Amino acid sequence: MKKAFLFIGLILPILSYLQPSKDTAAPYFKSNGYPDIRLLLTDSATIYTKDNLPQNKTVVIIFFSPDCEHCQHTAKEMIKKMDSLSNILMVWNGPSYLPLEQVKTFYKHYHLSKYNNIIMGKEMSYYMPLHYRIEITPYAAVYKNGKLFTEFRTGVELADLIAIANNTYTIPASKN
Repeated sequence: MKKAFLFIGLILPILSYLQPSKDTAAPYFKSNGYPDIRLLLTDSATIYTKDNLPQNKTVVIIFFSPDCEHCQHTAKEMIKKMDSLSNILMVWNGPSYLPLEQVKTFYKHYHLSKYNNIIMGKEMSYYMPLHYRIEITPYAAVYKNGKLFTEFRTGVELADLIAIANNTYTIPASKN
């Protein structure tokens, strides 16, 4: 019995620590407007900043890693339903520590340049993981009219994105 209590006493705190959580001290809670992103786009010359983001549109900022299987799956599923997502601007943001070439390979592999509503680049600095306290990729922050609407800390489901595009998505009570 003592071993069971010891096991529970050690494992539960570890499991709760590993669960993604809303960190109300995270910088994005202090300002629900667009983050101060600085992305080097796949053309290797253009710098994309928050000033480039539209104020009157739904924008999804996706932090991803090209070698992440969940990110690859998200890209595959997204392009299958791109006609349902045409009114959402998606900004795919790769980590600063990876070479731009890896982001370009991902961009080319999934033929993302075909879509006018996809911007892809990599961070100029290690900003996004700190700003959003990202723990898992892909992470997605959804903005409507320049204000944070919701976030997906453990990946975004295509059905949720389509509902957001159709203005039928309701934020689950667990996210409030």
